[in-house]
Amino acid sequence: HLPSEKPPPTPSPGDGKCLPFWVPYGSYCYLVYNDKQGYSWPDARHVCQSVRTELVSIHSRAELEFIRNLNYTENHHIWIGLTRDQNFGWGWTDNTPLAFVNWASGEPNDAFHPGEAAEENCVEMYPDGRWNDNNCMLKKGFACRHRQFYTTDENKNPVFPTDSTGGGK
Repeated sequence: HLPSEKPPPTPSPGDGKCLPFWVPYGSYCYLVYNDKQGYSWPDARHVCQSVRTELVSIHSRAELEFIRNLNYTENHHIWIGLTRDQNFGWGWTDNTPLAFVNWASGEPNDAFHPGEAAEENCVEMYPDGRWNDNNCMLKKGFACRHRQFYTTDENKNPVFPTDSTGGGK
């Protein structure tokens, strides 16, 4: 009978650190990229992952409003980390549960647009916070998210806590 390992206590929100220029909210940090050029969904995800973060997943109305208010330039709608999975359901790229959704009326509709080969497998957020499935190759802004961190490694890189519960607020 192995001794049950108690997980370390979760520090209260705001104790952790964010990457430079990222904005804290709850136990996470956020950055919205929304310059003129825009990025395809795969390119957007690559930018997030290049700094060991992931496209944003959204788990509450409050979190959604926070992200919506970060998107102050509004050059584009912004890609979020929701995408169609292998089973043709929807799932977050960070594998957190899909418990909260905010689809625009009539969405997701997986529309085929004339002349477009790609189906609508990626999700953008409108300035009003509602979600729409769209062609992943369209150029948009995007938002990344990471867990706040408390320590850095020998190269001064953040050590991001893992979300062992699989949840996330």
